[in-house]
Parts: sequence; C-alpha cells; structure tokens
Amino acid sequence: MNNVNFKKWAFHFMIWIIIINIISFYLTISYNSLFNGQDNTGEVLLYFGIIGIILLLLSLVFIILSSIKKEKKNYQYWISVIGVFIFGVLPILASFF
Repeated sequence: MNNVNFKKWAFHFMIWIIIINIISFYLTISYNSLFNGQDNTGEVLLYFGIIGIILLLLSLVFIILSSIKKEKKNYQYWISVIGVFIFGVLPILASFF
C-alpha cells in the first residue's frame, strides 16, 4: 500500500465520471421514446448511473486515503475534491429543494 498514489486514482475515476456523464447527457437529449419502441436507452442510462455512483464513492474513499497518508496536494487532488463536490454534494443538496 505504500506505492499506491491515491490522488492519482481519484483523479482517474473523476475523469471517467465526467466521460460517463457526457455520454449520459447525450443519450438523454437524443432519446425519443415515441419512435423507438424497443430501444434499451433507459437500461443503459441505469447502468451508467450505477457505474458513476460506484466510481464517485471510490474517488471519495481515495481522496480520504490520500489525506490520511498526507500525500502532497497537487492538481489531481484538487480536481478530485471539486469533482466530488460537483457530482456528489450538489445533486444531494438539489434534491432537497
């Protein structure tokens, strides 16, 4: 565990979360259920959502481990922290309003 760079993994997970959200956004805006009777876009969006939540939780765990190990804080750490805030905390707060 001494060789693991936790902030680097949190950063990589955050990049994948951004990619998943872009793909989900595209699938959502291009979805037309009126003409596509047997399309599985809803199922794909569900799977992307589950993968996104798992990656977000892993990113949060790795950020916490990076802080515990007192790794140097660089752009990877800060982008991961901001990403967890944007993709994790803001949606939870928005669900209350």
